[in-house]
Amino acid sequence: MKAEQTIDKSVQAGRATQIAAMVTTGLVAFMWVYFGRLYLIHDPGEWRIANQQLGYPLYIIPLIGVTHILGGVGLLIPNVPRLTEWVYAGFAITLLLAFYSQLNGGGSTWDKYDPILVMAFVFASYVLRRCMRANRWSI
Repeated sequence: MKAEQTIDKSVQAGRATQIAAMVTTGLVAFMWVYFGRLYLIHDPGEWRIANQQLGYPLYIIPLIGVTHILGGVGLLIPNVPRLTEWVYAGFAITLLLAFYSQLNGGGSTWDKYDPILVMAFVFASYVLRRCMRANRWSI
């Protein structure tokens, strides 16, 4: 009887990990595609922040949008672990640079820590997906 209960608990824990990984990965992908779209459609608010507060040149902002969209979509491609690792590495580098830009740019104190909050979601998504891959599940 104890063996059955142990197996059921491990299956439930694995299922909970799988659901948490899918939710966090979906949320991260949505955030990246959403903000990439704002950069591509020339959203005045995002362009003003990127150009005036952070000092990015106007020609680089659409490229940032394209890379955001490609990263968000690349995260959702299943069964390609090497691509996923590169996407997460790109996210980490981008968020570290965004944090540095926010520290040196204008804006409120809370805006400066937005990249760190996003980094927490990216890290959670990465860790949960690694746990799933270790258990031979895949997304």
